[in-house]
Amino acid sequence: MALTTGGIAMQFLVLTKAGNTNVPPQVALQLVRQTFEMVIEKREPRIKQAFSFAGERAGAFVIEAGSAEELSDVVSELPFSGIVDVSIHPLTSVEQSLKTVKKAEQRVAQMAPAMGR
Repeated sequence: MALTTGGIAMQFLVLTKAGNTNVPPQVALQLVRQTFEMVIEKREPRIKQAFSFAGERAGAFVIEAGSAEELSDVVSELPFSGIVDVSIHPLTSVEQSLKTVKKAEQRVAQMAPAMGR
């Protein structure tokens, strides 16, 4: 079972971009097709959303995982994992970000009187 934060698994934005590789184009195309088929057929339930970037050899996945190891497993099991460059960003909700901004505002407001002395 996945480790969770606050009762739910964490979500990650996984950006993929065609990498420099010595793989023949026919093989690269097969790996990309296999990855897209896997996503469309929902064979990996931890992949919550997938997007291709129009006009680019790149895309993004939203993957739900409870640990870095689990996330690594999901990414490495993608057929095209060996021919794409990957960058990973943990996601949070806008509500959580708003709480963080409000706390920062409070800290700044508390510092303001001290700076005016």
